[in-house]
Amino acid sequence: MDGLTIGVSVLGIATAAIQSVQFLSRTIDNIKNIPDTIKTIKVELQAVEPLLHRLNGELQRDDSQIILSYEIRSAVFNCDRACKAFHTLLDHWMRKSTEEKTFWTDRWRIGLFGKERIMAFKGQLNDCKGTLNVALSTATIIATTRQENMMKELKDIMLRQNETLLQQEIFRGDRQRAEIELSLQQVEVSDNCQQNGDSEQSRNELLQEIRQQQASHDAFRITCEEELSRTVYERTGQKIKGVKATTHSSSLAGFINASRDELMIDQDISDVTADNWSVAAAGVIKDLNFKDMRSTATSHKTL
Repeated sequence: MDGLTIGVSVLGIATAAIQSVQFLSRTIDNIKNIPDTIKTIKVELQAVEPLLHRLNGELQRDDSQIILSYEIRSAVFNCDRACKAFHTLLDHWMRKSTEEKTFWTDRWRIGLFGKERIMAFKGQLNDCKGTLNVALSTATIIATTRQENMMKELKDIMLRQNETLLQQEIFRGDRQRAEIELSLQQVEVSDNCQQNGDSEQSRNELLQEIRQQQASHDAFRITCEEELSRTVYERTGQKIKGVKATTHSSSLAGFINASRDELMIDQDISDVTADNWSVAAAGVIKDLNFKDMRSTATSHKTL
């Protein structure tokens, strides 16, 4: 599927997602005596909707700098799917309610995993919001820095700031990925002797939603890595991607102690890793004592 086809596909999915977000938001507004745990979902919905509208607007511009990907398409599609699934869940929780009274205590008996389902849904909305925000913000920054009257110093500052923000998002995303995996493990090993048909179904549905949350979070992280690589290339002419260092390891990539002339060299660096206590480096690197780096990295092992 080429970029144009993805664009048409995302445009249609984004329109459907906007409708699903608005429908769920109205449904929550119409529920009497709604608890705070459900009210907070409105905040996430209100944060996602303008980004979906903004994405639609970007897709219709000929000069848009947004780079469409399967991850963006997946994020928008999952937002639409998750909103519809949660709306169905609300209908299930509300099935014994009347116009005069809402039986929220009955709702908690119906679903043993009610709070966990809400957390998984909010996590998916947050990942969609993060994916779209990263892609749209980077597109705006790159479009701004390509203006002919933009000073190089200001351009570099804007791009460096975006690099820092994206690196922070990747770091935060790694922590959240660990939390999602822990939640999944806890639900997988949960065993309630008093489970009935409804509660077992709720458990299976929760497992499905947490796995969807994993997928949406992975799409968010991939988008962060791709936009970071794109931002670095815009500033330096380098394409750097997938540089990782495991515990007590060091890795370097790009221009290290390079001269002004060497900074003009184009580089395309990908998937540099450092396992255990090893040291890895790639790029234009000068005046660096690799023996000292190895000593620093391996010294942690002997502590």
